[in-house]
Amino acid sequence: MERLSPLDASFLRIETPQAHMHIGWLAELRLPGGVERLDVETLRERIAGKLHLTPRFRQRVRDAPVGEPFWADDRRFVLASHVREAAGEPDGGAPLRAISAGFFSQQLRRDRPLWEILLIPSTGAGRAAVLGKVHHSMVDGVAAVQLGMLLFDLLPDPGPSARVPWSPSQPSPVKVAVGSVTDMALSQFRAARQAAGMGLRPGRALRVADNVRRAAFSLAGELSRPAPESFLRAPLTPDRVLIPARVEMARAKRLASDADAKLNDVILAVVAGALRDLALRLGSQPTPQRAMVPINVRGESESSGNRITFGFLDLPVQLASSDGRLGDVMCQMKALKQSGFAAGSDLLLRSTAVLPAPLKAGVARVAASPRTYNLIVSNVPGPKVPLYAAGARVSCVHPVIPISEGHALSIGVVSYDDALHFGIYADPTALPEAEQLEGLIPAELGRIELTRRGATRLRRQNEAAGGRLPVPADSVHADRRVELA
Repeated sequence: MERLSPLDASFLRIETPQAHMHIGWLAELRLPGGVERLDVETLRERIAGKLHLTPRFRQRVRDAPVGEPFWADDRRFVLASHVREAAGEPDGGAPLRAISAGFFSQQLRRDRPLWEILLIPSTGAGRAAVLGKVHHSMVDGVAAVQLGMLLFDLLPDPGPSARVPWSPSQPSPVKVAVGSVTDMALSQFRAARQAAGMGLRPGRALRVADNVRRAAFSLAGELSRPAPESFLRAPLTPDRVLIPARVEMARAKRLASDADAKLNDVILAVVAGALRDLALRLGSQPTPQRAMVPINVRGESESSGNRITFGFLDLPVQLASSDGRLGDVMCQMKALKQSGFAAGSDLLLRSTAVLPAPLKAGVARVAASPRTYNLIVSNVPGPKVPLYAAGARVSCVHPVIPISEGHALSIGVVSYDDALHFGIYADPTALPEAEQLEGLIPAELGRIELTRRGATRLRRQNEAAGGRLPVPADSVHADRRVELA
């Protein structure tokens, strides 16, 4: 009997009819030459032949007498209920977006395994699409990509895939009750043993204690400091829309290299600039927007469940300079990495296992509230090799990052096929203007490139003049002086 972790279970606790806690993706496919429709039956057989590699896909959540819920085989599991074919034939563009909006606006049912795939055999002009959603209690962003690779193939024709026989197992009520009590006792024992082990290794104990202490103070500071008032804060409806955007990977990497930044820094700066443009278009004063940034703490041997913690970053939407925003993001991310916050907050999250259920629910709601952050920005490294589905090549993958109560927008990014694929996920009633981000994101990348080129040109002119040119107080940055030496 495998129990959900406290973090896994928290995504069940904060889910409401308006705030659906599924991760997902829209994958667009290029069909082979001469093929007009995706081979749905072949793809279903491929999925059926891989189910034994992901046992969680045939399990549902069951409540336990005490402690966290657990995973149990679904005796009524039917693959056809989870892998469906869309009705009708969309002609690409807006119709595909409408189908994806309808799919992602539906909450996953709790009485069966928490995932679903929708196949769209043809979207016109030799294309098809696959939509997927998996509850956040099952996977985080990294695990979702790994599960996606089990859905897709690494070769156009990987050969036949035979189904592995499966029969569900069900723990008896007595076993569930005994297991729940035993697991609770083991959690407390492990906590005590860990504390004792640290006592035998004072140096490590001090380092861990210091990390936890700093993370606790930092997290307490974030929770006590309300996130700024924001045009991204609004009551939710059940409706969702997934808006795709794309920028070339080579451009983003070249910009990161030129600025001595990380690729993630560039992504966050691009998002900050796009949000500034959107705020101005809405007549809203650009103010910092606190982003919750998931941080991967997964070990090499860990594949399923959630192994993430969260960092917080004030996106510098208030700064008028694109290059200034990039510099601000770089400073904040460097400070976050050096703070030990990720390791410490991971330990804090795991320590909530011993809290009573009402307290766990309260902690989860506070952590997911609009008081804590304005939006989530999640960057997940995608596969570095081409993917295929029933012989069709995956051309793009746009991610879905769930939004909780009070938030109107989340932004996910997946790197794949020489591009950064953005998934702008929004409530179209709470934030109908989110559609504009599709163009604002690539435009902001171009703006940063222009300002960086201007700084480089000015530096080279200064070097050619032997450093004798006057240094403008505001040549590139709107908020700080350009350094040309």
